[in-house]
Amino acid sequence: MTVFFKNRRWLVVLLLMAVVSIMGGLGYKYINSHRPQWLKVTQAAPPPAAAIGYIDKLAEYPANSTQTKVIGWALAKDGVSRVELVLNDQFRIPLQTAFIRADVAQAYPDYPDAAKAGFEGGVDTSLWVANWNSMEIVVTDRKGKSSVIGRRTQPAVNAMDTWSDLFKVRDVKRDDIFYFIMATSNVAGGGGKEIDTVFRPYESKTVKVGIRVPILYLRTTKGKAGDYGFDPDFQLSKKCGGRVITDDNLHGVMQYAIDHKLPVLFTLNGGIWADAACDVPEWDINDKLEQDKNNCQWDEENEVIPDDSVKKLSGSMESPELARALTFNVYAAKNRLYKKRNLQQAAAIIREFVAQHPDLLIGVSMDPDLYLNPFVQKKWFDYNPGTLRQFREWLQGTGPYAGHPAAGVPNLSRYRKEKPLTLIEVNELSGRSFKSWVEVDPPRSFPHILGKPFWKDAWVREWEHFRRHLVDLHYDELSQWLVEAGLDKDFIYSSQGFMAPGEGSMPFAINISSPVKNFDSGGMSIEGSVPEHGHLGAILYGPSAINQIRMEEDRTLFSVFRKFDPGWAVIEHNTADLRNPSRLPNFAEAYKSLREIYNYGAHFISPMAWNGSRGSFVGQPGFVAYTALRDTPLEEATKNFMVSHANLPRRARLWTFGGDGHADDDGWVPIFGTRGESTPGMFTLHGNGDSQVSLESPDDLAFKLTDYSAIIFKAVTPKMLSTISVEGQTTDGKWIPLFPETSLTNVQLVTAGSLLPLMTERSNAEFRRIRLNWKINDKSPLVLERIAFYPR
Repeated sequence: MTVFFKNRRWLVVLLLMAVVSIMGGLGYKYINSHRPQWLKVTQAAPPPAAAIGYIDKLAEYPANSTQTKVIGWALAKDGVSRVELVLNDQFRIPLQTAFIRADVAQAYPDYPDAAKAGFEGGVDTSLWVANWNSMEIVVTDRKGKSSVIGRRTQPAVNAMDTWSDLFKVRDVKRDDIFYFIMATSNVAGGGGKEIDTVFRPYESKTVKVGIRVPILYLRTTKGKAGDYGFDPDFQLSKKCGGRVITDDNLHGVMQYAIDHKLPVLFTLNGGIWADAACDVPEWDINDKLEQDKNNCQWDEENEVIPDDSVKKLSGSMESPELARALTFNVYAAKNRLYKKRNLQQAAAIIREFVAQHPDLLIGVSMDPDLYLNPFVQKKWFDYNPGTLRQFREWLQGTGPYAGHPAAGVPNLSRYRKEKPLTLIEVNELSGRSFKSWVEVDPPRSFPHILGKPFWKDAWVREWEHFRRHLVDLHYDELSQWLVEAGLDKDFIYSSQGFMAPGEGSMPFAINISSPVKNFDSGGMSIEGSVPEHGHLGAILYGPSAINQIRMEEDRTLFSVFRKFDPGWAVIEHNTADLRNPSRLPNFAEAYKSLREIYNYGAHFISPMAWNGSRGSFVGQPGFVAYTALRDTPLEEATKNFMVSHANLPRRARLWTFGGDGHADDDGWVPIFGTRGESTPGMFTLHGNGDSQVSLESPDDLAFKLTDYSAIIFKAVTPKMLSTISVEGQTTDGKWIPLFPETSLTNVQLVTAGSLLPLMTERSNAEFRRIRLNWKINDKSPLVLERIAFYPR
């Protein structure tokens, strides 16, 4: 039976939305670019399937043979009539049923024949098909209703050869590889089972699969006797109450990666989620430090409430200890000592691992959801005395901000305010009469008064900008400590959540200096989430995952990511919306999400979650869509992507006009009288009266000739084309020729299509759009299968 992913990190964004919902005066912009592609998403939850089940094994046995072994269980409210293995949607092979499954009977006592829910069988696929592409396990109940409870696929013969001939002339570099990193835990107990076997047939030189596993570097320690030093061999049998303290240790994950040849992204988690499961101060230094209120974030009433105070909040029972969080201020000496030391101890071991296994490290991500505590409703943090001291120094540009830090405090002169404030200016902004800097106090009330709400208050603005600076500084320091321990900055990522704003809420801050929002954002901004010695790591769910949220400027979310960090990545991902956990997103949403993430330059994506809910359980009690990957449209879209992008270097741009039954114009627009229609995997274009076909790209490409060597398009019948030319639109709106009108007889044909080489005469120019113009020989429509920009 499946093991469910235990990290409840997602609750943070739900609570952030619940803090406040203010109407009026929002000051946001809908993305209104050249041609917005906003998907219409239905919110209704699907009805439960007629049958449920789980596949314990579906694999060749022995490996790489044609003998397939199937083991699993199935149940139906109306009773199971039969279970079949269906090959290539055509051949139905019956499996034996009624095997004893006591574990299933215990878990599902209300289903008929639950004690005999097991099925199994062995099939020689060569007796049915020469090459199989899909296997489905189909359960039919006694009323004739059928349900697919599991599916396995593999690419068709030669399906992954599209880009192979071009890639032969390149040396594979790390920067060429795009990773799908499956989020999981408890790898020793089966949490990573089948990741390698399910996706191995889809891997290529440029698209690979790995795993992401949390390592709790402040929790998995040598305990009080060992001064809480990091322990890479922490015993997984240790418990607090009825729960294990952790699911994984560092050496165990490393060995799993070696044994299964799976590259790994280590989530080095010392944040608020790392100790949320239960309190174990005898092992967890975070829990130990939180016993002293001086190490914690304080609320506006100078209170530090018990860590389990939020357990009455809906949905938080499994991770109740979220009320206390360690303060980020630079005067919290104990916090900084243990956090830096343990983080660097873990990093040193990872450094040795990468020296021995350079192909197995994708990177490390740091403390997920780095906020000033958002969990205690109607409370704002951090009013810790050390934080207030730092706030005063930041305002006036003194102490560490003037290059004169106290012992053990970093030099913060590079973070100094451009225009430090005088005490007189502080009094004017605050409306107070502070007689000295020691008296200066941040705002402690946040009224929603009509006419002067808190988000328009100048003193709140200074406080909020400082809180964003605290989060920015903490990510900067975490990344600095990792680099000091010997890790390359290109392997280091933040882990910040970017939730779509709720109804009535302003879009979140892009810059540290962005206007104050009408809710407690916990000090989060996009700018402050980019570590100084690493890359932006984004946590994306629902509308954020498909680049379809309101922003405070005209750029899309992914465009802003690319602007701040071209090497950004998606640390955690699902197209399901946290606000609607019963709804399983469709293939169109998954396709758009992967297309946008790739074409905006992300280095990898980490889908949630390999050991979470399965799509075959949609509609059943306990199903959670935002942890569902297996047996979902997202899994199918991932495989579709791995085939279409096989051996295509990362940093390329590719538009395939949908696929696997989904039709999409990918944001390309027919112009100058050209008419277009989309079918799955094809874009059919009808020319104008002058026998010309013109097609314009999506906006906001940030296309540079120094980055790309060619534009490639695939026409079903290239002989119908007479000439081709290409233009680019600069950021000031001018259209410039990029490829002169050329006869198709003089254009090189490669497996991927017609290749148009690009020169670099205008190497400094950046183009927001590209326009392709064809002359056609007859009235037949031009049918395109793909367009790509090939990187240098």
